[in-house]
Amino acid sequence: MKEIRQAIVLVDNHRSPSMQRNTAGRYRVGAKTEKEAEELVRKAIGFGSPQFYYWDDGNISGYPIPRQVAYKEVVKEKFDSSVPGCRWLFEKPLHACAQR
Repeated sequence: MKEIRQAIVLVDNHRSPSMQRNTAGRYRVGAKTEKEAEELVRKAIGFGSPQFYYWDDGNISGYPIPRQVAYKEVVKEKFDSSVPGCRWLFEKPLHACAQR
């Protein structure tokens, strides 16, 4: 049985800022494989181009993992430079067709 890990998935990262959709950004997912992480994000946001980025074990950034997400849970991460230490803020991902 594979362990549940913290995946970082980027959506529409390759697009220029003027062409980005409202689903573009960085997502944290609790998943067992890279493909599963991409599928969970795709299901949560509706459409876009999810691309697995890396497994976050807290050693890459030098900070502890800011939030452990449960298996099959998806959260959108936003960077905030005004917060000291780990600067990622979390919000619920919105489906592409959801009212804003």
